[in-house]
Amino acid sequence: MFKENKYFGEVWFKDSEDTKCFCVLELIDDKIFITTNLTEKYTAYQIDVIYGMFTGLGYVTFVNCNIQHGSTGVVETKVYIPKYTFVCAYHLIDPRNLKTNEFQIDNAAIVKWVRKMNWYNSIEDKIEKQEDIKHQTVISEDLTLTITKSTTYTSNHDFLRMDNVGYVDFKLGKNLSILESIEFYNSFQKLFHFIYGKSVQFKSFNFKCLSCGKWASLYYKDDFNKENISGFITLDYDTINEDLSKIIHHWFTNPDITYCADIIMENLLSVKTSHSRRFTNSYSAFEAFSFKFGKTYRNPTVEKYLLEHKELIHRITSIPENEIKGYVSKIVRHRDYLTHRNKIKNNIFSQFELLYISFLLDYIVGIGLMRKMDVSAEVMDKIMLRAKSTYQNMQSVNKLLNKDVLDDS
Repeated sequence: MFKENKYFGEVWFKDSEDTKCFCVLELIDDKIFITTNLTEKYTAYQIDVIYGMFTGLGYVTFVNCNIQHGSTGVVETKVYIPKYTFVCAYHLIDPRNLKTNEFQIDNAAIVKWVRKMNWYNSIEDKIEKQEDIKHQTVISEDLTLTITKSTTYTSNHDFLRMDNVGYVDFKLGKNLSILESIEFYNSFQKLFHFIYGKSVQFKSFNFKCLSCGKWASLYYKDDFNKENISGFITLDYDTINEDLSKIIHHWFTNPDITYCADIIMENLLSVKTSHSRRFTNSYSAFEAFSFKFGKTYRNPTVEKYLLEHKELIHRITSIPENEIKGYVSKIVRHRDYLTHRNKIKNNIFSQFELLYISFLLDYIVGIGLMRKMDVSAEVMDKIMLRAKSTYQNMQSVNKLLNKDVLDDS
């Protein structure tokens, strides 16, 4: 969408089109900043809509423009940060009551997830191109989702350039508002984090304008992108492609699955969360999963729900089966201590141990949700190996790395 980090143009208010002011648009840390002397009296914090036209972009509409700061002098200048920015080559976009039924998002993380690359064959002096990937899922009569990995070409007399690109397309049988469209993409982002553990700020969010039939673009700071892989399940496309349509269908049609996954998502997307906070999130995710999918008890307790997964806990942790009941009781006791703080701090886990209890609970929920989405036994075995490696191998290594010579205990 934005090929440059800075653009120049002019902006105006809807009711004052004759009063246009020079403006500089800058893209900084995935946010848009517009600097101009266009001001409105008596507005302290936000302008609802600002219209503009910029060289290299076309018609631009800025929505929910927060005033970052202003300066006064011979000319008053203000810097606005719009929450949403619409770009169209044909006309101004009216953001109010704006609807669409088809949109496409370019997300470079899809390219790394698919892991198909073009390469130069130096022996035969030719470029070897991988076949494009197009994975389509018909979720319902009103919704089709397609994931695409392909190659774009740019050339002139001096060079030929090939770029791998990844898209997710939504096609609907009904019209959605822009905010509803964003929610659909957010749902995909959550699924992408759940099965792969990584995403990035999208390059473009293109939608079909129903008023003219042409394509326009939307830009905003995506809250669901994260550069580092979480290491939770981390399945690439080749591993999961045969199960992918089933997973997508369940994800978009079963609210109980996404409800439970949303709590885990807080752990996957958070940065520098304390081990106690991460543990309570994981505990809440397990409670939610148990209430939705667990057995029915006359007097349900988390301890009973955890013991339903006794075999799974044994496989992940290698704790002897006759010790699991005490281990489960300790997990519940630690949660009670963190929640009520009126319990005696006795026989609970260390902060280091608490981190891996959190991983364990996340994997119990994650494995349970993947089973509910009818994932194959081969894929489940891979997830199980990752869970076991995380809990046992990673814990052993990090215990050595975090050893404190000054701690004699």
